[in-house]
Amino acid sequence: MTNKFYKWLQDYNRPITFGGFLILLSLFFYPIIKESKYKNKCIQLSEKGALNKFNMDNIGDTLLKETGLTIPELAKIEGYKNCIK
Repeated sequence: MTNKFYKWLQDYNRPITFGGFLILLSLFFYPIIKESKYKNKCIQLSEKGALNKFNMDNIGDTLLKETGLTIPELAKIEGYKNCIK
């Protein structure tokens, strides 16, 4: 007479292995996803701050002419520079 657990384990070996693999894979990628969410939030907030700063300050026509970018584009660049380290 065989053990019921052993028989069940033999019948469902593939789904159990696949489920375990998915769980381990999700545990591996969780910190990476969490870090990317934090960086995206940092970039959004930093971009808003830079946009307010650029709108209030006169950044000069020379900077806009040299780069060929608009003020919102310059704010995005500033947001990435502040958060990507």
